[in-house]
Amino acid sequence: MKHKKEIFPRRGRLIFKQEQSGYGRIEVGEVIEHNELLRLLTVDGVRESAAYMEDLRHFDLVFKYTQDLVTPLQHKDDIKEVLLLGGAGFSIPKYIIHYFHDVHLDVVEINPRMYQLAMQYFYLDELYTKYRLTENRRMEVFIEDANDYIKKTNKKYDLIINDAYVANRIDDELLGDSRVKLIKNHLTPGGIYIINLITAVHGPSSMPGILEWEILKRHFNHTDMYPCKKEAGPLEKQNCILIASDEAISTQQVY
Repeated sequence: MKHKKEIFPRRGRLIFKQEQSGYGRIEVGEVIEHNELLRLLTVDGVRESAAYMEDLRHFDLVFKYTQDLVTPLQHKDDIKEVLLLGGAGFSIPKYIIHYFHDVHLDVVEINPRMYQLAMQYFYLDELYTKYRLTENRRMEVFIEDANDYIKKTNKKYDLIINDAYVANRIDDELLGDSRVKLIKNHLTPGGIYIINLITAVHGPSSMPGILEWEILKRHFNHTDMYPCKKEAGPLEKQNCILIASDEAISTQQVY
């Protein structure tokens, strides 16, 4: 068997590229990082999703912030209905379906191209086959704007995850006071709302996190925020996790 460095060129290789009007430059590439073979989905050069190419790891999470977004599932056994806003390469859906067999998952993704790429390059087709998702409908995918879905659905969820990004731009409309109020109305009693937000912990670039945290505190009894990259400086923008619930949550506050 060839060594990994003999399989790929030093800077990896590009296997898909498309300029999509109103969305950005979408690329799928294959690289070696930390001695792991990875398939990466980027939009305008920003990493949106990733998957391990090793056969037994297709459904594992690569990025730290995605691991943080699913931590409620690891600590609360009563989470059965989950809503994910923003599918991209479907790394989080693959992980949830693979590791939490009692969970039903709804995924809202605005761009049908993301769903197609997940099926073609990020092993989503493998997930459908392995868990017979077409038949049992443990996962349902809605190709539409997350705001439209939130407005029209009558479903209640135990966990709602907001990862609705295009490149490094989150859907700001989902962060507003009226939308947070509506999202809370779709949570079961004690349900959890968790957000991936690119912000700094302190300084001028911390305003997105501070403002959203203040909104969450108006609607939930318990809120918290913490950085995904502990080694980063407090002024550095990075993925931060905001979590809110009417039941007590155990995380470390950073403000």
